[in-house]
Amino acid sequence: MAFLRLSSLRRRIGGVDALAGVDLEVGAAELACLVGPSGAGKTTLLRVLAGAQAPDLGHVLLEGRDLLSLPPGRRGVALVAQGVAALPHLTALASVAGDTPGAAALALAREALAVAGASDLADRLGAELSGGMQQRVALARALASQPRLLLLDEPLSQIDAPARAEVWARLRPFLRERGITTLLVTHDVPEALGWADRLAVLRQGRVVQSGKPADLYRRPADSWAAGFLGQANLIPGSVVRVGAGEAVVATALGEVSGALARPESPPAEGAAVVLCLRPESLRIDAHPPEFNAFAGRVIDSLFQGELTRHRFQTAAGPVLRVTEPNARSRGAAPAFAWIEPEDVVVLPS
Repeated sequence: MAFLRLSSLRRRIGGVDALAGVDLEVGAAELACLVGPSGAGKTTLLRVLAGAQAPDLGHVLLEGRDLLSLPPGRRGVALVAQGVAALPHLTALASVAGDTPGAAALALAREALAVAGASDLADRLGAELSGGMQQRVALARALASQPRLLLLDEPLSQIDAPARAEVWARLRPFLRERGITTLLVTHDVPEALGWADRLAVLRQGRVVQSGKPADLYRRPADSWAAGFLGQANLIPGSVVRVGAGEAVVATALGEVSGALARPESPPAEGAAVVLCLRPESLRIDAHPPEFNAFAGRVIDSLFQGELTRHRFQTAAGPVLRVTEPNARSRGAAPAFAWIEPEDVVVLPS
């Protein structure tokens, strides 16, 4: 049984469906990330779970119990919202420890501050803290409350990327050791891909796909999800033949072999489809294999340290984006860009 189950959750705000029927399951102690464009319903979803807003329709079960029937204070849910402010008259340590007296509460508060990278702020008043410092204290306060469900809405948005990575590195084992189920809302898709056990992609108030991050990245639900989760060469075409979870597709590049994103629902011959070719799955070679090889040349390159991003002009016309790790300089000599069939994903048009 799922630890957290959302069914047909709806919330209308100002004539707009902020949540348009959300269905989602999260397992016990899972670290789940919610991603999607602005206005997709991510923050609204967290606020409904925390009890800050009430849904119009739908059900939420937490450990099999009706969460929506409980007042916020009895849900066992902690929400770290965007733009949270620390109490100006309390020290960070007092704010995190709360009203619970005793050495054990103080020890837990200090541990939570350490996880949030805020140990050095323990004796400082809330009024003295910057926005990033206040975010760290708010995260520590939520951790110290020992929730069953932790909701994080861009909790470290005011902290620079290296410091944020250090907090995530400490936070992940802390949550696992204590078995705290967590939902994180973030606009940083690479961060979500690397941090989450489960990823849910929201669009227009609905979950369009959920599952393991690697599965979503390699087998997106459609061309929109493919582009949202990372760079993608999206090539339209029509199906030539289908079989055993694979398809051959006629495109402007010629016939391309690939794996079906939905093998349980194969397209018919002649159906319009879109091919997803991730830039890092393409290779540039003077002597390619006989399949999925496209003649052309590199027309420009962008060096980014550990990666180099090329634009490869194919002889057939389309320009492909190709990413190489630690690439040497490439000239404009004729070459081939090629890709393994299993790395080509055939998506519905």
